[in-house]
Amino acid sequence: MSNKIQNQEKRELPVKFSVIPETLQSPFKELFPAYTEGLVKGEPGNFVYHPLYGANADKFYNFPIRKDDVWIRTFPRSGTTWTSELAWLIMNDCNFDAANKIPLTVRSPNIDTCYATNWEAKATAELKDSLPTLEKMGDLPSPRVLKSHLPAYLLPPDLLDTCKVIYVARNPKDAIVSFYYFHQMVKFFQFNGNLEQFAEYFIQNKLVWTPYFPTVLDAWAIKDHPNMLFLFYEDMKKDIRKEIKKIAAFLGKTLTPEQIEKLVDHVKVDNFSKNASVNMTMEIKSGFTNEGHSFVRKGQTGDWKNHFSPELNKRIDEWIEKNLAGSDLKFVTELDHQE
Repeated sequence: MSNKIQNQEKRELPVKFSVIPETLQSPFKELFPAYTEGLVKGEPGNFVYHPLYGANADKFYNFPIRKDDVWIRTFPRSGTTWTSELAWLIMNDCNFDAANKIPLTVRSPNIDTCYATNWEAKATAELKDSLPTLEKMGDLPSPRVLKSHLPAYLLPPDLLDTCKVIYVARNPKDAIVSFYYFHQMVKFFQFNGNLEQFAEYFIQNKLVWTPYFPTVLDAWAIKDHPNMLFLFYEDMKKDIRKEIKKIAAFLGKTLTPEQIEKLVDHVKVDNFSKNASVNMTMEIKSGFTNEGHSFVRKGQTGDWKNHFSPELNKRIDEWIEKNLAGSDLKFVTELDHQE
């Protein structure tokens, strides 16, 4: 008997998407040449994404979930790959052989990247086989480890009451820098401007997967739900062993000391960046990224200090303070020691 939870009837998504006029005009269209159709914004919520997603958003809202699903939720470049690799290995008895042979995009796909662009039309046959479509996710064996950058209100409404959800939050300063390099690397997100311009678009919620704060604050508000594990990227950088144990306990799995040490070594940045299963080697070979970039970058907390001018840092500090007003959520933006 299947353990899928089938929707009795299709639920209507209470969000409507429409094109953002500015994204069809200069200077946006020159700075983001790949967005030939512009970007769309949902109302209510103001979530920004590709028009292809906007036309298919109801499919994600009605995506059939399973009781033994594990979902990794993040803003992009906030430890998504890191956490999903750990969760998949923990859920699969630390099967490193399978993890090293099968791309993470196949083992633990991101549910929303299949409508991030019209990339399937340009993909090679090899890449098409690994594209994480919703149909392929429906065929994955249980337990599935799925990930998403979508806000909770665009995902199945019963997700948290049904599945285990791990939310990872990264301080917005380092998230901006990493997201900037991601936009320089991936051709269908390509950005031709400088970091200061990019940060302004980020703050103004005119980039894909923005706005940043509502998704993080929504997750923080339900951090005590028994099916929710809220993690900070900075805690993972500070003491990955402690966070691995926390993830394992949350997933109901027991790890031996040897398995923990092997997991720690497996996800070290130096090893991770050379791991073809997680560093988008296939996508890079298929020509979907610009040369000279690595999907797994530094991963350092505090790298923003090497990029922000004092003026930009001041604007971002004011933006953070405004958005965190009334919340007890605090971000760590520097670490004395990190692994």
